[in-house]
Amino acid sequence: MEQDFKPGTKSARAYVTILLVLFTLLCHAQINYKGIWHGYITAKGSYNSGYAINIENQAEDYISGTAYIYRNDDPLKFDGALDFIGTINRSTSKITELLILNEKMPDSKFKLCVKFMGLDFVQKDGIDFLTGNWNGSLIDKSPCTPGNVFLRRYNLKIPNGFEPIPDEVMQAILADKSRGINFLNTELAKPVILTVSNTTLKFEIRDYLNEDNDTVSIYLNRQPMVRKIGIFRKPYKQTFRLNKNSELNELILYAENLGFIPPNTSDLTIIDGKIKHRLMIRSSKEISAVIYLRHTPERL
Repeated sequence: MEQDFKPGTKSARAYVTILLVLFTLLCHAQINYKGIWHGYITAKGSYNSGYAINIENQAEDYISGTAYIYRNDDPLKFDGALDFIGTINRSTSKITELLILNEKMPDSKFKLCVKFMGLDFVQKDGIDFLTGNWNGSLIDKSPCTPGNVFLRRYNLKIPNGFEPIPDEVMQAILADKSRGINFLNTELAKPVILTVSNTTLKFEIRDYLNEDNDTVSIYLNRQPMVRKIGIFRKPYKQTFRLNKNSELNELILYAENLGFIPPNTSDLTIIDGKIKHRLMIRSSKEISAVIYLRHTPERL
């Protein structure tokens, strides 16, 4: 029996609807970024360094994992590892390194840069690449010389044709069995993602139900913002600034104690101009609450 697809018929409308649904799904399909990416990073007018990122987690439109940087030739032989988070939008990604997990430098005057990267996904001859640029700063906020990033997806099963990853770096990657990011001996919970339009924000935090001697510390991009504040019915208030170089800023609520009634529960409000985001936060000695603040300026 032939199907009637004449314009305006029920069958034609249904067919168009199916095509629109398929088109929408294809347009919103995300690239799989998970896995090891390896290559090098440059600093303008300076030397190149080996660089690898292990994207361990990808959910919705954010990623997280560990970055490894190294140089094996003297006199500037060094290596280090850093936690990172990032956002993805189909073929583009923005990565923010947060915390230096370890660094081995040839001299105390040399320090690792904490970097912000904008990377584009391209595919050529069946190989996936991430390329782009970076800028960053030292822990003391001194600026680093910016440069470029060149990475390709690394296939553990078919390593031929790839620049070898040094044994000590590969051992560190393979030894990392954690499913999430660890912080101060706790695992970070699944992040709550808030979109904000201002770089200067306020927060208010108060006890969720009854005062029970809860105490927390709050970290912005792994740096302490407030330490060991008591949580009461009267809110604790503070203004803070996001890092303008990063699209994604991380806020961690770490439980210093659990009060009389575990877990540590608090009512947190993030104030973004006239907009208020209210959240109920739970943290324990095993899990710390985390919020990703995505800065998207308002369009005039």
